[in-house]
Amino acid sequence: MSDQASNPAIPSDQMPLNRMQIRKALRLWSVEGSVTVVQTTLTSGVIQTGFAIYLGCSDFIISLLAAIPAFVGLLQLFSSYFAQRYGNRKAIVRYTCAASRLLWLPMLLIPFSMLPHKAWVPAFLLLTLLSSALINIANPLWTAWISDLVPENHRGRYFGVKNMYGGIVGMLASVAAGYFLDAVKKHRLLTDPAAFGTLFGISVLCGIVSFFLGGASPDVPGGGTANAEDLSSGTRAAIAYYKKPFVDKNFLKIIMFYAGFLVAQSIAGQFFVVNQIKYLRLNYTAFQLLAAVSSLASLAVMPLWGYLADKYGNKPILMISCALVIIPPFQWLLSSPDGIPGLWMFDAHHVLHISYDKLNIAVLNTIAGVGWAGVGLTQFNMMIGEAPPENRTVYVSAIAAVSGLAGGIAPVAGGALLTLMRHVTFPTHGPIRNGYHVLFVISGILRAGFLLMLPGIDERGSTTTGYVLGQLRSSRPLASITNIRKLTRPNSAVERQRAAQNLARIKSPVAVEELVKALDDVSLPVREQAALALGEIGDVRALPSLVAKLKDPAAGITSHAAIALGKIGSGVAFPALAAAAQLGPPSRQLAAIEALGQMEDTRVTGILVLLASNHDPAVRVVAIRSLSEREDPDSEIALVARLKLETDHATIAVISDSLGRLGTGYSISPLLDALRGSSSPTVRKAILNSLGSLVGGRDAFYPILALDPHARDEMVSKMLISIQKRYRRSQPNFDANDVAALCRHAVVSYAQNDIYSCLAKASEISCVIISDAQSQTSRSNLTIPTEIKRQIDDTEQDVTMDELLLCLFILSRVSDGSRER
Repeated sequence: MSDQASNPAIPSDQMPLNRMQIRKALRLWSVEGSVTVVQTTLTSGVIQTGFAIYLGCSDFIISLLAAIPAFVGLLQLFSSYFAQRYGNRKAIVRYTCAASRLLWLPMLLIPFSMLPHKAWVPAFLLLTLLSSALINIANPLWTAWISDLVPENHRGRYFGVKNMYGGIVGMLASVAAGYFLDAVKKHRLLTDPAAFGTLFGISVLCGIVSFFLGGASPDVPGGGTANAEDLSSGTRAAIAYYKKPFVDKNFLKIIMFYAGFLVAQSIAGQFFVVNQIKYLRLNYTAFQLLAAVSSLASLAVMPLWGYLADKYGNKPILMISCALVIIPPFQWLLSSPDGIPGLWMFDAHHVLHISYDKLNIAVLNTIAGVGWAGVGLTQFNMMIGEAPPENRTVYVSAIAAVSGLAGGIAPVAGGALLTLMRHVTFPTHGPIRNGYHVLFVISGILRAGFLLMLPGIDERGSTTTGYVLGQLRSSRPLASITNIRKLTRPNSAVERQRAAQNLARIKSPVAVEELVKALDDVSLPVREQAALALGEIGDVRALPSLVAKLKDPAAGITSHAAIALGKIGSGVAFPALAAAAQLGPPSRQLAAIEALGQMEDTRVTGILVLLASNHDPAVRVVAIRSLSEREDPDSEIALVARLKLETDHATIAVISDSLGRLGTGYSISPLLDALRGSSSPTVRKAILNSLGSLVGGRDAFYPILALDPHARDEMVSKMLISIQKRYRRSQPNFDANDVAALCRHAVVSYAQNDIYSCLAKASEISCVIISDAQSQTSRSNLTIPTEIKRQIDDTEQDVTMDELLLCLFILSRVSDGSRER
């Protein structure tokens, strides 16, 4: 029995339902659904198949058993017409569902009745036919009711959570039922018919409970009803009524895909169970435990599928899910009997033997559980979503009828094919070892073939499969969903802020829409963190909302929005950031300038150059720093021009630092000029550090500047001695001897605390080795010690350790380059 058909719909009232009544209806329906899952679990799957085998059903009869629920789906057409014409969905669904479930009472009595043994199978088939017919009458009415009750943009999440809870109940019920059947057989507590009868009796009790729970649930008045004129004029109106889904070209594609994929599934569906019982010889406990693996996989991904379906549409998720379920039929070919009825066993010597074939089944059940969870959820949601609300019942009935024909013919065809292969001798080794394997291969091929029909279906508002896969590849889906739920639920502000931080850390593009909504959160820290998270994710979908927050000072996150826009770096954000950078207020202005510095747009440099001359020192500093992050020649030229005009010491220091970060030899002369004109120790140190960066690489000289006095002494000696040793190892010549001698004199001068003499010797060394330099850059760098010495002589300033260290650092770097090429 399908999950959609197993829940009672509820009769119409005269007054519309309010939110509280709808929540009550959904809670009642969820409880009733869990009870119904127990009833369905105890009357389907391996338990129904095991009972059928006990009664003497052949493979072909089992295929008929599987075909019956599909064939009777045709009754949904008639139930939808009369329900639409005469109303009262609640009464029809409650009583037909109850009657269907009560028929399992005579079924359990078949082995105890006075019927001859040869009549057991026909009686079982007849009762199954009646039960399926009754439940199919309720199916379209229940579907129309629940689609009216659950808002369209929440169906994925709602059914995902509902199916998750139902799956937990079903998994526990199935494992308990399997263990019960094995235990009574092992200990001979009950006969086989008594054991099956016990389970069917429990299912009947669950059906009775479901009947009373359904009676307490309210209906959605007038939901999904057809217009009166469509149903009031006899046969012609009925024909027109039934034609509607078939003249809707897009929905006709959905019908054909739904039916085709059902054929691919049903042609071997029931024989996956038979294969495990007859060929692999699994006991009921092992079967149900392995089935529980599939249930656990479904439970784990159901909220994810539901969330993704609401977010991206049902179609792309359905395509991904269908692709997954193509794999298991082929993977079944890898399993063969291993003599272990369960998952493991101990032999006579108490040695543990693990069934690796069962491990393979566990893996394929995991894949199947993940895939079928998505297929079941999205097929149902796409069906009711694309059906017009006023005719939803007949649309659902049409798809059920066509699928019933296809799903009824497929298992009969599978059973007939197995019957034809009864006398075929299959090899004991190889991929295909019995008739079941033939059906599995056919099923897998058909699934792949019918999947090709899905791209031709149009779904309103859905994205492409490639886009969804790209989003999932860029995220950790389960971690993303966990944090998204924390962000969107009524948690504390701290928890929401932490969730946004986690989403920023994993850079989850799946969370963009939720983070955009969080930009309007009541809590300022949550809004701030949401903006920063959007910047870290870097998805252009967030641009319009971030631009709006940038322009809205009342939001309180203008600076955070600017930072995020800069990290996203799209040209779309440039006009808004450029305006904010020039107009203020101050906090927004500074953040916008920083954001512009992170963008690759060629228009940014002109804006930053203009702002580097702003009257506000804070704006000038941030603009200069942003220019230094761009690393393009125009930025360096602009900063050099600004350095020549600047008089503010703090700004000169920032420009110098920026030139050291992005500059080339072009910046050396302007920096030396700035050094000459500056008397501030802080500014001079900044310029020296920048010169060191130009020679040795970004911040290469900074660690030497940061040394304590004792370490500086050691560094001076180390650099001078290293230069001396390098020239000693060279071929003896006049220049090398002079360099070695000058190094010795510099060491002596420094030891005598004569820093000026040490600097003078360093200047002489640069003059000696300048001719040995192999590149124009090295020769340009060697002019720095001489220029510093000349400036000191001209201004009669005292030599500082910083200046001496820079000169020795340059000599050491140039010496390394010239002697180690």
